[in-house]
Amino acid sequence: MDSQLRASRGRCSMTRLLGVAGMTVAAALALAPAAAAAADAWPAKPLRMVIPFAPGGTTDLLGRMVAEGLTQALGQPVIVENIAGSGGNLGAANVAHAQPDGYTLMMGTPGPLAINQFVYANISYRPDGDFAAVSYVADVPNVILTNPATGFKTVADLLDAARASPGKLNWGSPGVGSTGHMQLELLKQLAKVDIAHVPYKGASQATSDLLGGHIQLSGDNLPTALPYINSGKLVALGVASDRVVPTLPNVPTVQATVPGYLMPSWFVVVAPANTPKPILDRLSAAIDAYLKQPAVADRLRGLGAIPVGGTPERLAQHLKSEQARYREVIQNTGIKPE
Repeated sequence: MDSQLRASRGRCSMTRLLGVAGMTVAAALALAPAAAAAADAWPAKPLRMVIPFAPGGTTDLLGRMVAEGLTQALGQPVIVENIAGSGGNLGAANVAHAQPDGYTLMMGTPGPLAINQFVYANISYRPDGDFAAVSYVADVPNVILTNPATGFKTVADLLDAARASPGKLNWGSPGVGSTGHMQLELLKQLAKVDIAHVPYKGASQATSDLLGGHIQLSGDNLPTALPYINSGKLVALGVASDRVVPTLPNVPTVQATVPGYLMPSWFVVVAPANTPKPILDRLSAAIDAYLKQPAVADRLRGLGAIPVGGTPERLAQHLKSEQARYREVIQNTGIKPE
């Protein structure tokens, strides 16, 4: 009798389990058409493009370009919103915690998407889990800049001055964890020099103080630095790429003086994790088509940027490899979380 009772109870438990599993599958199947319908109806209202830095920098410039292209392609306004602070962390957290409905995007950079997790003690998002890849927009060379008043003409001049007066030179960057900051840390590591870091909330503020002579050096993206270089207001000492860039043919690479010095920037569009795949694909295709427009590609190249494009899958793989690369770079520079 006991064995029959146990068998009966076992069959009841299994029935309940199968019933729960069946309801779960049924619920998933029921939601699938709803998700597809939502993607078909998208976009039904304006989108938001978050720039995690202050206005005026390359992230802002490229983000506004992409927003303009998406506005034309989607038939809905894409409103740019600058949320600056904490090296891009504030804006990134805002996007990471937004609804994954296709209406919130971010123009991302190496800082919030690859570097900051290793240089900030606490961030309220996961770069490797809270974002969905959308589009790889552009690669951009970085450049070391100085105020003409310093008299520096080359990277060698900078290094000689830094060695003669350790800790006296000031280097401005768009913030802790930015590629401008990484440029300095890599230079300090490879050239064995002591230069003070001055973090700002964005590239425009650092450039303003560099123009005013309040700091002597900065690391910046080429698109925002180029007008000041061409006008003679700032001097480009070297580009942080593996080759001379066409827009600055007379400026050598930094690695010609400091072997191993390489610190490029990239700019990408991401959305909150779990944004529906059909929406991600549509956004990616729209951005890709925009980047392939001859006038857009020419404008980007004129700024010193290299348009990339491609699928969300390509970007996801790039982000994964860059997170691993920056982990190693930061470990080698000895930066400690702040």
